[in-house]
Amino acid sequence: MLLEKDRFPRPKVCGEFLSSTARESLERLGVLERVESEAETIRRGTLHLPGAGAIAFELPRPGLGVSRYLLDDLLAARARELGADLHFGSRVLALDREDSGGFRVRFAVDGAEREAAARAVVGAWGRWDPLDRALDREFSGRGKRYLGWSRDYAPDSSLAGTVRLFAFPGGYCGLSRVEGGIVNLAGVVAEDVRRRLPPGWDAVVAHARAANGDLDADLAPLTPGPVGFLGTGPVYFTAKPPAENGILMAGDAAGVIDPFSGEGQAAALASGILAAETLESAFDAEGAAAPEETARLYAAAWRRRFERRFSWSAALRRLMLHPSLGGLAARVAGPRAVRFAIARLSSRA
Repeated sequence: MLLEKDRFPRPKVCGEFLSSTARESLERLGVLERVESEAETIRRGTLHLPGAGAIAFELPRPGLGVSRYLLDDLLAARARELGADLHFGSRVLALDREDSGGFRVRFAVDGAEREAAARAVVGAWGRWDPLDRALDREFSGRGKRYLGWSRDYAPDSSLAGTVRLFAFPGGYCGLSRVEGGIVNLAGVVAEDVRRRLPPGWDAVVAHARAANGDLDADLAPLTPGPVGFLGTGPVYFTAKPPAENGILMAGDAAGVIDPFSGEGQAAALASGILAAETLESAFDAEGAAAPEETARLYAAAWRRRFERRFSWSAALRRLMLHPSLGGLAARVAGPRAVRFAIARLSSRA
């Protein structure tokens, strides 16, 4: 049973970039060919830091630009095709442990409450949900709070096959194309910086453009799309407990990695598959494995696979957003620094 609070398709705040490491997961899920047929193929990029020239880089393997409007709907349809009992517009209200070792899931669909019994639960509810508070999860308040935004622009051929990343005081943003050549602008800004600006996301973009001339030049010829800004927050860039009370956490529920890494969606897909593999092994073993033991095995596997990426992401964020260090590193190391960052953020080790 798959319980999804939204109704697909729907737009969502996201950088809408899939790194090459996502291909393995997409192939495993049986959707790689469809995604590749529609997505923008991204082979190169540029990094633009205040006080430094643009740093051009080639991606080790091509990434994919695809909107969440298309990708999420495609994955949901694939899940249903493979036999998932999919419920849109369903909000989970409570997750209670049963004496038998399983779970009782209480959820609301179109205002009506329902219950279901489950041998196992995977929490994939994103960066924050009231269920986190109900589970007493200890991660909120760690580090700086950020807010995220995104918006689309009409197709523009000048950005074909490339991703452009821009830093500005208090945040960063990126430009890249998705299916149909539509241009996606997505970024994050520190909450304390956001409070000092006038209301509206236009003010945030104006702040970014004033501080980064390359961003201003790239946005100047673009035509805004029919949908305005989408916003979200607060966002904490931190790893969280990968398992809680026997529940396996996947995607942003297990940790929110910096969007500039380009690894967020790839890590979410891979962690969902890792959770499934862990549960398969538990179900196939002689005698039902206790949820606590299954959760322990998953958490250990998750940390081996992803924890180092979060550490590197945090270090690189501090460097990139530092008023002077980021520009200095760019001038001294340039493309070598970018290649180093890409290798660390995409490494399984």
